[in-house]
Amino acid sequence: AAAQRAGTVDPVRGDRSEGLGRIVAVWGPPGAPGRTTVAIALADEAARLGVPALLVDADTWAPSAAVVLGVVDDAPGLASACRRASAGTLDADALAALAREVRPGLRLLAGIPRAGRWTEVRAAALSDVLHAARSLAPLVVVDVGAPLESDEELVFDTAAPRRNAAALVTLEEADRVLVVASADPLGLVRLVAGVAELRDAVRGVEPAV
Repeated sequence: AAAQRAGTVDPVRGDRSEGLGRIVAVWGPPGAPGRTTVAIALADEAARLGVPALLVDADTWAPSAAVVLGVVDDAPGLASACRRASAGTLDADALAALAREVRPGLRLLAGIPRAGRWTEVRAAALSDVLHAARSLAPLVVVDVGAPLESDEELVFDTAAPRRNAAALVTLEEADRVLVVASADPLGLVRLVAGVAELRDAVRGVEPAV
């Protein structure tokens, strides 16, 4: 109701087109402003409101959603989904088999088990994963890392994996971008700079802070 009064779109119960789910990307500037905490809370609250949610940990720098939710086994997750996407064998049913049910209505697609395996999350494959995720759940919440630079591709003569591609692809394909910042002087300075960087990196984005 508050979102409607403010003239904004409710990220949980917003309009869905063609029966596909909505993607909400949760991003924030460097530091630890609480991106993962907000992403988990949003997905969990949606599930409690009767909106099935899929939480995707696409942070290629410090994936932590599985640990926060107490999923400590080496269950297949985002890396496996990206491999299947690259092989052309990923659909909603296959993604459901890879996602862990945390509680009724809430599934988790765990992040890469070690940050060093970021090369397994290719941009094209992640885009296919997000498309399958839209078919699996009405709400897809994606936790992404802070860095948005794409300069690493400039040092290669051929196409190479980009560590920040996961964040950039997610932010470009998201229906809604939530920016999380800490409410202190340093956090606010980082927020102002971060939102400017976000708008430079992803054209047309209108984030909600």
